[in-house]
Amino acid sequence: MVPALRVAQKERSRQIAVRLTPIEYGHIMQMIDAGLYRSSADFAREAIRDKIRTLEIVSVRDVSVQEAKRTVLAYLKKNPGSHFASEIADQLGMDYAVAFKVVNELLDSGKIKRSRAQ
Repeated sequence: MVPALRVAQKERSRQIAVRLTPIEYGHIMQMIDAGLYRSSADFAREAIRDKIRTLEIVSVRDVSVQEAKRTVLAYLKKNPGSHFASEIADQLGMDYAVAFKVVNELLDSGKIKRSRAQ
C-alpha cells in the first residue's frame, strides 16, 4: 500500500525549474543562513503561495451609497486608526469607486477626519 501512496503524492505535486541572477540567489541564501527558510525550495514555495494569494480573484459587493456609508463607518469604528480608501474597499469587498465616493462624502460631512499622517 505504501507504493500506491507514493504514486498518489507524486501525481499531486509538480516541479518547476527557474533561473535566478546571482544577486537573487544570494539574497535567498542569506535568508536561509539566517534561519528564515529551510531551503531554496521552501523559499520558492512560500513566494509562489504569497503571489497566488495576492492575485486571487475577489468578488465585489454591489451596495448602495447609503449602505456603503454605514458599512464603512462600522468598519472604521471596529478598526480605529488611519486607513486608505482602497484598503477599506478591499477589506469590505466594495467597488473602489463607491468606497472613494463614500469616504469623500464622510469627510465632507465631518463624520470622519483626514489622517494627519498625510
